[in-house]
Amino acid sequence: MSRMQRRLRVAVQVLWLIVLVLAAIALVLVLVNALPWSLTWDLWTVLTAVGTVGATLVALVLALRAWTQEKDATARFVSAWVTDEYQPRSDGSSYKRVAHLHVANESNEPVFNAMVNVHVGRDSIPLGPLAAPAPISVIPQRRELIFDISVPLLAHADSWYPKAELTFTDPTGRHWLRGVNGELQDVSRQGLRWSKKSGPGDERQLGNQESLFNPMLVALTFLSGLRDDKTEIDDLRVLLAPEASGWDKADWDALRSELADFQPTSMVDYPAPRIARVKLSGDKTLEGKSVEGNGKPLELDVYMFMTLTLDPQQGWRVFGVGANVPPDAIYFGGSLSEEILPYRDSVGDEERGK
Repeated sequence: MSRMQRRLRVAVQVLWLIVLVLAAIALVLVLVNALPWSLTWDLWTVLTAVGTVGATLVALVLALRAWTQEKDATARFVSAWVTDEYQPRSDGSSYKRVAHLHVANESNEPVFNAMVNVHVGRDSIPLGPLAAPAPISVIPQRRELIFDISVPLLAHADSWYPKAELTFTDPTGRHWLRGVNGELQDVSRQGLRWSKKSGPGDERQLGNQESLFNPMLVALTFLSGLRDDKTEIDDLRVLLAPEASGWDKADWDALRSELADFQPTSMVDYPAPRIARVKLSGDKTLEGKSVEGNGKPLELDVYMFMTLTLDPQQGWRVFGVGANVPPDAIYFGGSLSEEILPYRDSVGDEERGK
């Protein structure tokens, strides 16, 4: 329904109510005419005043209702959700989990600067946008965007009950929050801020600390080893992506010095299904702080990226540290066509033979 049609419908409703109010007043006046003249005059004066006030109140209530409906006319048609299912692998050996993040705008107008936050587990732990852009600059009218988050969820042991939270700006400039349970809230007067309070599930946001299919674990292990003077460089090579030939010429002492004050932020984003990106903050004043509230993303003044690539059988490896590396600048050597097998060692050879 277009905006003009909605306004016309509201106008018709207002007109009908006014007609009903006037009809009721007319009926009362007919009854009043049967009364004595002096009493009729007093009642006429009172009823006229009451009718005028009543009609005004009705008009104001309807106008307020129309304004409220018009206010969220676009926002109430914007939503986000996650589908989660299991599909058999191409070789028939097992099932694989397939999860998709859906962001839809069923209104007749586009919305802007959308930020998605995927939540998992019974405690609804926020993991960030995962495979979705941050932000999604525009969600066109009557469109649904779909992002594959199957690989990002492999990093988390408790990734059940995935839901999505969405913030966005409508064409009038109002900022909205669509909660994980579908509730819609106007958050135009709110904003993000740094807080010293522990966020919900801070440690759980880091993912499974025993799986190499968790890029945050690999990033933390690499940084820890790099800063440890007792660590041999050859010991770090097992964490490096073999397709990144630049590591052979790396100045490890310079890299160790450069990364001394940089710490990873708590969320990983995935610009492509087998590429992970961990943002490293160099602002020491932000250590121990978390982001709180709703609004536009907060920008870091000092940062760099750690880019990781996924080996389908071995897990994540560090491709590079520094500037953002676009996905089409990475050569995978044919591994993109191989199926990801994160659980191949979860059952021993003896168990497989039974």
